[in-house]
Amino acid sequence: MASSPQVASSTGSNNNSAGQQKPVGRNKIALQPGHSPMDWARLKDSGKDLKGVTEFREYTLEEIAKHNKPDDCWVAIQGFVYNVTAYLDFHPGGRKQLMRAAGKDGTEMFKKMHSWVNAPHILDKCCIGMLAKK
Repeated sequence: MASSPQVASSTGSNNNSAGQQKPVGRNKIALQPGHSPMDWARLKDSGKDLKGVTEFREYTLEEIAKHNKPDDCWVAIQGFVYNVTAYLDFHPGGRKQLMRAAGKDGTEMFKKMHSWVNAPHILDKCCIGMLAKK
């Protein structure tokens, strides 16, 4: 029998033991087998094409907006554009949370939820270009 994902949430104080602020309401879900951070690292190193494009270039927000579905999901974060389609099932907050930024500049949401995360390292094999300046 399949079990539903377990949800762990941050509750209680908004400060850690060092007195630093931490995000409020940040949730993680239990990932399906084969979707751990180590599994993501293995997939990144497998040589599989995670970009889905042949050319690294600038993309406008209008172009990115066309890629807002689970089977075609692009997100801009901190000036870089990522095809996160392959990463959706590996995201610790779950597909639903990552889809909130689908087809958008998700920089502010990213900073608010987990500014300590090194997106360029995690998503390096998914980086397809730069966000065009307005």
